[in-house]
Amino acid sequence: MVDGLPYWPAALRLDQAAAYCGLSVPTFSAVCPVKPIEFTASSRGRRYLRARLDEWLDNLDPNPKEPPRRKFGDMIGGQGRS
Repeated sequence: MVDGLPYWPAALRLDQAAAYCGLSVPTFSAVCPVKPIEFTASSRGRRYLRARLDEWLDNLDPNPKEPPRRKFGDMIGGQGRS
């Protein structure tokens, strides 16, 4: 743990994925479009990739995305470095 936050593995079990998203397991199962990957043929081998959950959650955000910040040189009309 860092600063009291839980450690979230890159591949989460169903209960972990639901908790990561702040949802109950039944609600998560009903609303989450992310499909689990299968490590094994067993249903216990299904894992949700945290990166895909983050993408889904980001897409739910109704707030406009911030435009990329300009470099200081661009703001004063100078040539910015690459």
